[in-house]
Amino acid sequence: MQPWKISAGLTAAIAGSAFLVGGARLDYLGGHWPAILAQHGITLALHAVLALAAVAAAIYAVARTAGLADLGRRLGLAERSVRRGEGDEDLTDALRQDDEGDWE
Repeated sequence: MQPWKISAGLTAAIAGSAFLVGGARLDYLGGHWPAILAQHGITLALHAVLALAAVAAAIYAVARTAGLADLGRRLGLAERSVRRGEGDEDLTDALRQDDEGDWE
């Protein structure tokens, strides 16, 4: 999996969680949202975008540092070599049985 995919997914999860938790805590502002958005809407939107970008960049940097950039390529290479019959014979047989639909 590519680091940008991990970053996008985790950022969406964090933003959704923050929205759910924060929305419940800001319930007392319910009647004032039109006035707040009219006066501060652009500033709030800009801060939200910058916060999401910072979280996404931090997650991306951690994923790159942890070596997740090459993980998908390395796993694909390992799977192709096992399917060719190189390496563990039991794993090769199990993959062949899975491809044939024989799960017994």
